[in-house]
Amino acid sequence: TGQTIFDYLLEFRIDMAKKLLKDPDSKVAVVSEKVGYTNKSYFCLAFKKQVGMTPAEFKNKAII
Repeated sequence: TGQTIFDYLLEFRIDMAKKLLKDPDSKVAVVSEKVGYTNKSYFCLAFKKQVGMTPAEFKNKAII
């Protein structure tokens, strides 16, 4: 794949989080735990670095 295992896992987790955040009833804290992050703040930082927006911004944009 040309990626390190860390980069692959990060991409996989963020992709799964994006799918879960499209559900209008989903909560960011619950999604972060479901994709393997025990610290919501760290999840938000990683998500923003990968996607360019916070999970809450992504969720609001996906629902509209």
